[in-house]
Amino acid sequence: MKVLFLTPRFPFPPVGGDKLRAYHFIRHIAELGHEVTVATFVEHLRQLEGPAIRLPPRVRVRAVVLPKLASWWSTLRGLPSRVPLQVHYYRSRKLARIVREELADSDAVWCHFVRMVSYLPPPGSVRVVVDLCDAVSLNLERANRIRRGLFALINRIEVGRMKSYELETIARADRTVFISDVDVRYLLGERRDPRIALIQNGVDLAGFPFHDGAYEPEQIAFLGNLRYFANVDAVLWFAKEILPLVRRERPDVRFAVIGAEPPDEVKALADGERVVVTGFVESVVPWVQRAAVSVAPLRIGAGMQNKILESLALGTPVVASPLAAEGLDATKFAVGGDPAAFAAKVLELLADPALRRARARAGRAYVEASFAWDRALAEVESCLTGAPFQPPLS
Repeated sequence: MKVLFLTPRFPFPPVGGDKLRAYHFIRHIAELGHEVTVATFVEHLRQLEGPAIRLPPRVRVRAVVLPKLASWWSTLRGLPSRVPLQVHYYRSRKLARIVREELADSDAVWCHFVRMVSYLPPPGSVRVVVDLCDAVSLNLERANRIRRGLFALINRIEVGRMKSYELETIARADRTVFISDVDVRYLLGERRDPRIALIQNGVDLAGFPFHDGAYEPEQIAFLGNLRYFANVDAVLWFAKEILPLVRRERPDVRFAVIGAEPPDEVKALADGERVVVTGFVESVVPWVQRAAVSVAPLRIGAGMQNKILESLALGTPVVASPLAAEGLDATKFAVGGDPAAFAAKVLELLADPALRRARARAGRAYVEASFAWDRALAEVESCLTGAPFQPPLS
């Protein structure tokens, strides 16, 4: 089978949640014996080069540059339409031409993320699988509780457009994939559509090895891509509202913000000692392993949080907000709602090494049992072929 894989961001190397998911799906589809052509965008052609770019066998890439000025112009022109602005931003005549060329020789299309739905062929021409991942409309609706000004106005416009577009996509695709049932219930209520599949994110268990040794007892870590507004909001909320409560009892606590492309308001938190903002790092593993606690204080978002799974895999206990815990077994980590409750959960782990160790082992066991990539990807083949899904033997 020849599969055309559409994704908005070049997923090699797999850095960041959405790129990581696309990478593992592409690799798995190729390992199943299919030929995969990835049609995607890059910020510049240098992204296609270098030692970090190792394409799996049977995978080829056709990429075009997405100019920011042209994308913003396309977005502006899309204001009067009913199509979400995110979709307008990712429209490209060059990529549309590539997609048309590839469709002539493809048996199936795997579309990763709602931004690429406009490139899908007419219904009935080839099999279409759309991995929406999350309900973006749910994310936008939640962001309206936090954002103000122009972005809040744009979000209010986008929520209705996006929800309608996502529902139209579900009706159009042969199979629609989500990470979590939370997002499915938001869009469809209690109605169940047999064409919907849940495929969780996974964790590279070898790449995120369990650490049961020494750690820094006063270190708290946050892990996440800081291009993403929800992560920026989480870091600022923790630093301003929760961290001072923790430091009342443990004044020597340090906070490490681990993630690429931090904006100025996050960089301003850094003092070099008590708060460190790393920016891009080659590996997040040693940063998370040496922390006593990993925090996920998200107030905005949807879907399943990789930052929680990766921290648990590494043996670093997690304290999360209720929103961040959605779709996961919250008995495997601590959950705190308001700043006082969140701070209390952090302090509990900092004060009790035995509790921390027990939580670390339970967290790793949970990830091993439920989130290995081979288990997560088991239903990919049935999505592509339409054959009934046969769950792997436990």
